[in-house]
Amino acid sequence: MFRYSGGRARSIKRGRRIGRRRGLRLGSGLYSVNFEAILKIGGLVLVAAGIVCLAIFVVVPLFSGGNPSSVVTQSAGTEETATPTPSVDLTQIAEELSSIGRSSIIDASIYGDKIVFATSSSLTEITSTADAIAVYDMTNKTAETISGITKKYDAGLFEPKMNDKYIVYLDCKSKDGGSVCGYDISSGKQFVMRDYIFGKPKVTLSGKYALWLQQTMPGTDKLYLYDLETRECATIEIFVNTNFFISAPYISDDSIIYVQPKDEEKVLDGSSASSDAEICVMPLKDKGDREPVYGLTGTFIYEPMIRGNDIIYLDGVRDNDCRLLYSTIKPDAASASDHSQTLTPPVEIAKGVLNYCIGDGFAAYTKDNTVYVYNFADGSTRPLSGETIRALLAGAYGKDIIWYDITDGISDTPDVLMHTLLP
Repeated sequence: MFRYSGGRARSIKRGRRIGRRRGLRLGSGLYSVNFEAILKIGGLVLVAAGIVCLAIFVVVPLFSGGNPSSVVTQSAGTEETATPTPSVDLTQIAEELSSIGRSSIIDASIYGDKIVFATSSSLTEITSTADAIAVYDMTNKTAETISGITKKYDAGLFEPKMNDKYIVYLDCKSKDGGSVCGYDISSGKQFVMRDYIFGKPKVTLSGKYALWLQQTMPGTDKLYLYDLETRECATIEIFVNTNFFISAPYISDDSIIYVQPKDEEKVLDGSSASSDAEICVMPLKDKGDREPVYGLTGTFIYEPMIRGNDIIYLDGVRDNDCRLLYSTIKPDAASASDHSQTLTPPVEIAKGVLNYCIGDGFAAYTKDNTVYVYNFADGSTRPLSGETIRALLAGAYGKDIIWYDITDGISDTPDVLMHTLLP
């Protein structure tokens, strides 16, 4: 499955096949309406008048909301859309995870009922330099540090991610890089996946794979997919002198998504196919028997995230004017020759967001010190944090969202972590 890069990315991409997207999921909110008209008529001469009354005062209001002049014509068998149920006030269902302890909770992320974060080894000290990785169990309400993980460099440990088998994290130097590291939960052993010199990679994790983009030399960046079981590292893509190296890739349960120059897969050497941004979705399922999906949105694309067929991304580099956008992959997108037809037109979620994450059927984001949830199905937006609370999104997984309460200042109380389970 993995192919090592002996040269440019073109030779890799022609031989790679990494899986397939999930089929488009559709739902229905329809129900049937049954009614029986009962007419009490004193004589046969009133039958005709009774039928007219029935049409005016029963049938018309039923289909037009009470206005006889606005009848909606429906074909036989068509059902009426159900009245939406009132939305739950999400600001009232958040819980503080106070049993974590009085410690720094740095770069918290969530997987299932577990929260992993960087912290002090004592779990009781407020510190800006994390020397340990800890896991909080929301079911048992207990937190403990991972004894098999120790820091090597002076700046400390950052950005841990976990699943049921592995933890990945960064061990950082104060200057000149650090290491992308992994930890096998079953064996209790930590290992270095790759050292880096420039910048700080943003690593994402799914199953046995870790994914990140890393600058290897000035003007050159490589997209790495690391197999945590075999400890093999494959170069999926090489970017040379592009505008898109700053956009972090993302891996979900069944897909890899990243940004490349338009028509990049058609270029044999170098990475200067175009200055236009194009989304590439590489499926991970079915043993690599399905082709990637390439998509143009008509906008600049920055740091896309994917869950199923749902994609969110920015149209700028995190400034106040850029927008968080939402698109979906169309059916049979992999076979489309026109990449502008593979995604639905962008829908604006919000403008000027600080950070964001994708969950099952929603996007969570921070804007103006409030955490919000945008529902893909109906386009509704609801706040998670109350009007008197300053909040910062930490992460999302499934229907679970974690966020920081920073009302008293992020430096003073970095341990106030909140959890919201969407209904």
